[in-house]
Amino acid sequence: MNTVERRVRALINPWSTAFARWWCHSAARFALTGYGAPRRRVLRRGRDVVRPASSGAPADGMSQAVRIEPLTRADVVSAVELAVHALRVRPGDRGEQFASDITDELRQMFVAKAHGQVVGYGRVIELAADEAGPGTPAGFYLSGVLVDPAWQGRGIATALTRARLRWAFARADTVFYVAGADNAASLRLHAALGFQEVKRFDSDRSAAGVDVLSQLVRSTATYGPGPLEAQPH
Repeated sequence: MNTVERRVRALINPWSTAFARWWCHSAARFALTGYGAPRRRVLRRGRDVVRPASSGAPADGMSQAVRIEPLTRADVVSAVELAVHALRVRPGDRGEQFASDITDELRQMFVAKAHGQVVGYGRVIELAADEAGPGTPAGFYLSGVLVDPAWQGRGIATALTRARLRWAFARADTVFYVAGADNAASLRLHAALGFQEVKRFDSDRSAAGVDVLSQLVRSTATYGPGPLEAQPH
């Protein structure tokens, strides 16, 4: 072996050794934790469980299931912190509003929790006629879905919507939903669950100046995959 060959091998060997160590470590981690394996949504004791895909896990490596469950008093502070962080707003009276969702029989709030921390929430409330907008009927309305940006794209908003639908359908045959005409992502999410547009009306609550009223009727709904028909909470 000449001098040039020895120098080339000296440069290559450290990288080869490091690569081998990385490969063995990665293989062992995969075997022990299932890192990289596809995840699925399951139903455990009446709760939706969303298992986030590892490829999109937060930087801190969270891989435990995200649980969807009714709001408790212990969750109120965490839910308010999420709203302040994600919406960049002041807490205001959100704590009182969220707490009332626990005791008021006409509304309910569900939260998505990871490691005991609220990473998303969604609300459902019974409204009187015209309360959601001019010409809107009385009934149960889905409202206020929010997911931490670090946890978006994992089906959490859909799981929160399913939980709210179970709750509302235990009390009524039709569920309503209002969103701005420019809120394409939200409109797609609800359309995928079977919501159909009923009407549009002028509104100053959306940038488009127009709101869309949609409804989902239990008898004609096409829910798509997911445990929507589990027992309500």
